[in-house]
Amino acid sequence: MFSKQCFYAATFVCLVQTGSVVYADKNQLTTSDLQLKRWLVTNVNNHPSVLAVQASVDASAYRLIAADKAIYNPELELDAETAETDSAYIGISQSIDWGDTRGARTAMASSEKAAVQFEYESIRRSIAVELLAGLSEYHTTAALKQLSQQASTLLKRFSDVASQRFDAGDLSQVEVDLASLSYAEARFRLANAITSNAAARQNLIALTGNTDQSWPAMSVSLPDPSLIKLDADATVRALPEMRKVTSMVAAAQAKIKLRTGEAAADPTFSIRAGKEEEEGLFGLTFSVPLQIRNNFRAEIDVANAEMIEAEREAIDIYRKLKSRLEAARVAYELSREAWLAWESTGEGSLKHHIELLERLWNAGELSTTDYLVQLTQALETRASAIEQRGQMWTNWSEWLVATGQIESWLQTGAEQ
Repeated sequence: MFSKQCFYAATFVCLVQTGSVVYADKNQLTTSDLQLKRWLVTNVNNHPSVLAVQASVDASAYRLIAADKAIYNPELELDAETAETDSAYIGISQSIDWGDTRGARTAMASSEKAAVQFEYESIRRSIAVELLAGLSEYHTTAALKQLSQQASTLLKRFSDVASQRFDAGDLSQVEVDLASLSYAEARFRLANAITSNAAARQNLIALTGNTDQSWPAMSVSLPDPSLIKLDADATVRALPEMRKVTSMVAAAQAKIKLRTGEAAADPTFSIRAGKEEEEGLFGLTFSVPLQIRNNFRAEIDVANAEMIEAEREAIDIYRKLKSRLEAARVAYELSREAWLAWESTGEGSLKHHIELLERLWNAGELSTTDYLVQLTQALETRASAIEQRGQMWTNWSEWLVATGQIESWLQTGAEQ
């Protein structure tokens, strides 16, 4: 009977020593890193949202080509008349883009194309962080499920041993009931862990469109953010989200020029040549619209107001991106420090704590109830460590995006 209790404690000591719930094989760190990057690049490039924006980039390129075409085509006129006198003539006319509408339209289309390109880069980065967060959630919930399965098995054995010791008169009914309740709670936790892991798996399937269960391990080494010196202003201004809105401001400024050009009175020149009876005819015509009833000033005012709106939105987005950068840095630093502290001391302390509990229990210096309570606390600490590792991964991916490093990280993975 007593040997079963020792086996119960030793089982959890082995669980702590293996570290299989949380740790990846450090000898495979480089390989896992490369596999993760390749998986990420493939799924980012093939994601429907990325492909849709890529189509928008292609469309914006065609719009730029169309915008750079001439505004007016020449017009050909033929006329023939038979009456008392026969006459015929041929004429050609051409309107002139006096307000350089073509140039303004081309500039606006070029800025809009740049904005769409930066939107494409922004979408790629957001999908990348979503994939990393989803993968982190999957591995975290898988580790918690494994821990819950081991805890459920462990507490079932404890409950069985407690019942046997109650029959032998070694334990009270209160202690037996506590053991049974702890086992019931462990089963509830296991059910929740299985459900969470299934949901995380389905989320990954939805993100990747792949039902393959061999997801890459998350075992890349994470850099110390304090060693990476970044100019916050320059970093934010280089982000695709910021460059997109900057391009939209430039497009709004070009739109003012476009509306000004459209308001200009574009003249039309015509040349005619023909013959009436035996006499030759030659004519030159000049026409220009009179901007009397509508001078199109309202359209220019609208474009100017839209430009001001775009500039103020750019300021707002700059502030948000800079705040996101600082928040991401702090969150990543704290979660990384917490995990490294656990990795260096927490695991060993937990193992020694379990061993100490076993010795005290074997020596009769610790009651079964206290042993159970402290063991449950040890399990919860282990679960918190697993969750902390997942949080560190999520914060790391958000930091990569906030600092603009995710694109080079992806490109590095694609080249290797």
